[in-house]
Amino acid sequence: MGNLTRSIIRKIGATDTRAFSSFSDYLNVLIEQGLVESAEDLMTRRPELLGSILFQWYTQGQVACVFAQLLAKAADPTKWQSVLIQGELDVAELEVVLEEAADKLEALQLIFPGDGTAQQAIKLINCLCAHPSWSCHEIDWLPDEKGDTLQVGLRWHRPDSDYISWVLGIAPFDTMPFTRRFMDAPFIALVFRPSPPTPFAKTPVESGLKASHLAHMDDGLGDDQGKRDKSTNVTKRAKHALLGDELFSTARAKVTFSLPASGRDSLSDVLIPIQRS
Repeated sequence: MGNLTRSIIRKIGATDTRAFSSFSDYLNVLIEQGLVESAEDLMTRRPELLGSILFQWYTQGQVACVFAQLLAKAADPTKWQSVLIQGELDVAELEVVLEEAADKLEALQLIFPGDGTAQQAIKLINCLCAHPSWSCHEIDWLPDEKGDTLQVGLRWHRPDSDYISWVLGIAPFDTMPFTRRFMDAPFIALVFRPSPPTPFAKTPVESGLKASHLAHMDDGLGDDQGKRDKSTNVTKRAKHALLGDELFSTARAKVTFSLPASGRDSLSDVLIPIQRS
């Protein structure tokens, strides 16, 4: 993508660093190419470019998932599509899109333009969870971790199915883990697999339903489980390296957003408390 700058420098261990692009870096290339004149011009005249920007961001590896990088590079619209949602969200209309996607797509990313703040995420959660197909769960910390943020997991349950979709959130606000934090992005994205689980990855069970997540996407490796296991291990190591001192609890597949603890009150009508046995 042109002369793309990588202005985000991440320290890895004691001596290494890695560099990644912010949204502003991508925007500057689009301006240089004459595709848009400014951020405002992008959002008002060419918002469809947001999806391709997000795919390109995945390929740099900040998301720390080898499978996501490979699939994003392929960018096959028959498997992984972007849906831009502007203005007021009509969850009933969105439900039609999701049910159709569940029959044909490996993954779907919903892009919600806005200020990209935790407040936008909270408003979005409340809006989605007004529909019976959506729910929001508080996610507990790992046994050896305890932080000062609120971990929430959004779930989409396809009506009359035996599975739920775990939703991954991408947002620029500070309490998001580095692997989900797209710096300067003027939007929030929800990325998930709307279709059922596959044998490509382990299938957790949550609230009596099978959990479908992005690792269930067809990775193109077929029966090569050895290569799949290797990619899984590389993903785990990359995630730990990129997170650094940040808590791993915030970056698990079951967590959609790591929110400021103050957001709990604003989610009181929809937040399902931690279920401990």
